[in-house]
Amino acid sequence: MFNFFEKNLEKRLLCNHLLSVGLELGEMPPGLVRQLLQIVHQQVTSVSRKYRQPVHIVSESIICSAAWGIAYCLLGPSKLLDVYPEYKDRTEETEMELLLFQGGNSSENNIYQQIFRLLLDTPHCHPEVKTLCEQTRLATVKSIPGVFDNGFLSLH
Repeated sequence: MFNFFEKNLEKRLLCNHLLSVGLELGEMPPGLVRQLLQIVHQQVTSVSRKYRQPVHIVSESIICSAAWGIAYCLLGPSKLLDVYPEYKDRTEETEMELLLFQGGNSSENNIYQQIFRLLLDTPHCHPEVKTLCEQTRLATVKSIPGVFDNGFLSLH
C-alpha cells in the first residue's frame, strides 16, 4: 500500500515537471513511461534508504533532475534554451552529465545517466542529442596520446 502511494507521488511529480517544459507522459509510449517511472522509483527508494530520509523529502530533487534529463533527450538542448533561456545552467549541467556518460564516467546511482542509458538508443531521442553523443565519442577516440593523459577529452 505504501509503495503504491510513493509511486503515485513520483508519477504526479514527474508529470508536473515534464508539463513545465511542454512534455506529457500521456504522449509517450506506455512501455517507455513504465521504464522511466521504474528508474525514478528505484533512484528515489535508493536515496531514501541510503540517507534515511522520507521518500517525499528526496523525491522532488531526484524527479526534477530526471524530468530535465528526459526533456533534454526528447526535445534537444537548442529547443530547451530557445523556449526556456532561464534554464541555461540546468541545460549545461545536463549536457555535462551526458558528456561524462559518453566519456565512460558512468555511475549506476546517477539519475541523468540512467535516463540517458534508456533514451539514447530509442527513436524518441532528439537528433541533436545523438549528434552530440557521436561527436563526444569521436573526440574520445581521436584524443592525442600523451597530451590528454589526465582524463580530459580532446575536442580536436
